[in-house]
Amino acid sequence: MTSLSKTALDDIVADPTWLPHRLDLGRRTITFGRFDRDTLSKTTFLDNRIDGTVSAWTEAPIDALLDAKIPARPAPAFLLHTSYCCSTLMMRALDVPGRTLALREPEIIMGLSNAYRMAGDQNALNLAERLRGVILNLLARPHLENERVLIKPTNAANNLAPILSTHGVPILFLYGDLRGFLASVIKKGESCRTIVRQIYRVFAMDKIGVSVIPQRDALALTDLQIAALSWRHQIEMFNALLLNPDSAHLRSLNFQTLLNRPAETLQAASDHLKLNIDVETLNTTANGPVFQTDSKEEGRRYDATQRAREEAALMEQNSEVLDLIEQWARKISLGGDAPANLPKPLI
Repeated sequence: MTSLSKTALDDIVADPTWLPHRLDLGRRTITFGRFDRDTLSKTTFLDNRIDGTVSAWTEAPIDALLDAKIPARPAPAFLLHTSYCCSTLMMRALDVPGRTLALREPEIIMGLSNAYRMAGDQNALNLAERLRGVILNLLARPHLENERVLIKPTNAANNLAPILSTHGVPILFLYGDLRGFLASVIKKGESCRTIVRQIYRVFAMDKIGVSVIPQRDALALTDLQIAALSWRHQIEMFNALLLNPDSAHLRSLNFQTLLNRPAETLQAASDHLKLNIDVETLNTTANGPVFQTDSKEEGRRYDATQRAREEAALMEQNSEVLDLIEQWARKISLGGDAPANLPKPLI
């Protein structure tokens, strides 16, 4: 990996194929990976799984980037989600060269979220704020003229939602109901249960939601109880933000609406997120292979009908435990409300 001279840094900043990838506050560096536009569209997750798709690496000092003259660009739009709610499908549908570049779970956004999460004093918080401006500006660089960037972070970075919302960034909150969330955890097996516990531990570091639960109490909870609390943590936060009087730039979307009315939903999402994708393109997408194949497994046929059939069978097989966890979760509040339907629906 190379370090950058001033001239090289200016070249990196001017070239959108250099994607900011990893934030290292300990070493005060940001690592960049090189991607062409087509690779970014095809890469499902731009996190620590991207090594094989990167043509080159380099890194730059944070202080040099903070001092660099980076041209201001329209801020990226954001799709924030609770997980297991067709967010990858939504991003694939909205990725239209020349209109929208959809970045799925960039590692740098998780690094930024942790910079805020771990800020122990005002200096650290000020640094996180300055990094937010630089990182989002770097991510907003278009590969093609008139292209807008749309970012879907991992849901572990949802602590950024209040921060982004105060800056007027257009945000769409994508979610599903608790029962469906729990069914997805059951379906995905032991590895998913491990991930849910990891995300819960991340959320517990925030000053809202599950942070009110003592760690010793959390250790006694089952995997599905942990999953239910993680879902509530996110829904309560989204709900509070949507109810804020200054939330005209925020909308919610139950993913079932996307599956049931794809063309109408995509058009409404494009309008709200200011993506300017034409109606004909969105109609073609809604009736094309994006909605007929698995969004995470290339070439595997999978559509809304098959998903609904599998989910119904899974819920029937696990109805007793799903009923039990749902009843338990309804009696708990983490400090806010978790309505079945979030306010300010997209359509």
